[in-house]
Amino acid sequence: MTTTQTKALFYCGALFNWGGVLILSLLAGPLGLQPPHLNLFGQIALLAIFAFGCGYWMVGSNPRANRGIVVLGIFSKLGVVAIVWAHWLAGNATTQMAALVMGDVLFALLFAMYLKRSAA
Repeated sequence: MTTTQTKALFYCGALFNWGGVLILSLLAGPLGLQPPHLNLFGQIALLAIFAFGCGYWMVGSNPRANRGIVVLGIFSKLGVVAIVWAHWLAGNATTQMAALVMGDVLFALLFAMYLKRSAA
């Protein structure tokens, strides 16, 4: 993976997270969710999603110096997927929401590939 590709990957990861904040803020109802911006924990979740996007942007600006953020991002993305899919299997989350987190699966895999290929 070239430096340009690496930067593009993490900048796209940041945009994905920021887009997720926008989607969850504006389209929560069609996704079968309570609008997150209307309650305390929803606001905290939106802030966390946004902050992780900032972290991915930081990785894009200096991948080698921010490898720890990549590891944290992989764990958080897979954790979100596990939570959403568990709720989907229990009937507490919509299929749209379960599908939406496929982006997190893809980014987790791409982030892991970056770590493996760039290991010293």
